[in-house]
Amino acid sequence: MSYRTIRSTYQPRAWAGDVAVDHYAYRLSPFLTPIFVDANIAPNTVTILMMAAGLVGSLLFAMPPIALKACGLIFIHLWYVLDCCDGETARITKRFSKFGKEMDYVAHVVNHPLFNLAFAVTLVGLGRYSVSLILFASLLCISAELVLRNIVSFSYLYELKMNSPVLKRDRRGILKKMSFQIVCFFSVYPNFALLFPLAYFADLYFDTSVALYYLLAHTAVSSLLALWRSFRWVSAIVSV
Repeated sequence: MSYRTIRSTYQPRAWAGDVAVDHYAYRLSPFLTPIFVDANIAPNTVTILMMAAGLVGSLLFAMPPIALKACGLIFIHLWYVLDCCDGETARITKRFSKFGKEMDYVAHVVNHPLFNLAFAVTLVGLGRYSVSLILFASLLCISAELVLRNIVSFSYLYELKMNSPVLKRDRRGILKKMSFQIVCFFSVYPNFALLFPLAYFADLYFDTSVALYYLLAHTAVSSLLALWRSFRWVSAIVSV
């Protein structure tokens, strides 16, 4: 199967939405997806490989040697490319399952906290910043991410059982759309997971603190978004 066919037929049409790194990952995934299809590898197996790549990436990135961190960066990026591949493999082979969706959810729940811990260890290893600040931000970031993912899961179950959306989407003007994209850039986790390691290496080369500020910005935006969505979700449920 050709690269162009996968791009035009088997990738989701809304892939250029709030996940900025999709622009990059969905250009790489069609190189790997045919390998899985030709080898008759199940989409769930690709998801397991994705989880394994995330585990290896977080462990390597937490190690002090720069060479290992560079390898960790590669595996972290491979993690998200494989996340794109499992969906493409499922669409091509038409092998869908509810268990596959659960596995994908579990993979993110497992990998995201590991990434955050690896990033925290890496920042602490620089010896430039307050250990308490980094650990607090990392734990708050993990908590906000879990809240946001659970809200998405609860909303999906509600819509499935009640056959109606729990939250109605309002139309957005240009200013609201721009604000929405900015919030998504800082709150959507794949953006943070893939861009933070790059910011860290930029800090090493230019002696800056971009990675720390990115962690703090991501944590602040994610926490506020988690509070806001929790309030909206509870209000909508109570009013039903």
